[in-house]
This record gives sequence, structure tokens and C-alpha cells, in this order.
Amino acid sequence: VGVAGSAFSVRVDESDTVDDLKKAIKAENPATITCDAKDLQLSLAKTADGAWLSSKDPDVISMRSGGIPEQVKTLLNVEMDPADEIADVFVPAPQKKQVHVLVV
Repeated sequence: VGVAGSAFSVRVDESDTVDDLKKAIKAENPATITCDAKDLQLSLAKTADGAWLSSKDPDVISMRSGGIPEQVKTLLNVEMDPADEIADVFVPAPQKKQVHVLVV
């Protein structure tokens, strides 16, 4: 959320919605995220071929330093629907050492 290197995790149930995910993100970072949860823009961190971004991906490393690579700018153009269920959005199921959601 506009802070370099601010990767973190939250847990939500598969039956929760993207709106519930927004609330969990806000609750995890109340001092950093000063807007309402409903105003967060979430985008999937999946490449054009459908693969999740690896935590070792050069674009992810660049974001830790405050950069916004072109591939990431493209991903940010597609906002997740708040009404979608987590189980329907996170396919294939995310694994460890992957970035799943970009938050603005």
C-alpha cells in the first residue's frame, strides 16, 4: 500500500469474499492503511500465463525498493471484484513464496 517492502500475510477462508479480504488487510495494518477497507484496490499478482509472481521475481524485488515495474502496472489495471469468493479467484491455489495480491 504505497510502502516499499511492505509484504505481509493475512488469512481468509475460501468461502470469504474479496471484500472480506480487504477488511482483513486493513485490520492487519491499521496504522499504515489509513483509508477505509472498501477503498482498497486489490489486483491479482498473476503473470499473463496465469502463474503467481514468485517472491524471487525481479519485479517483486524491485517493488521492495519502491519501484513499480511495467508488468506490475499492467496487473494493477485489473481490479478484483469485491463480491467474488476467494475460492473462485485464487486458482490455482497459491503456494508459499509467491505474491498473490497487489494492494493500492
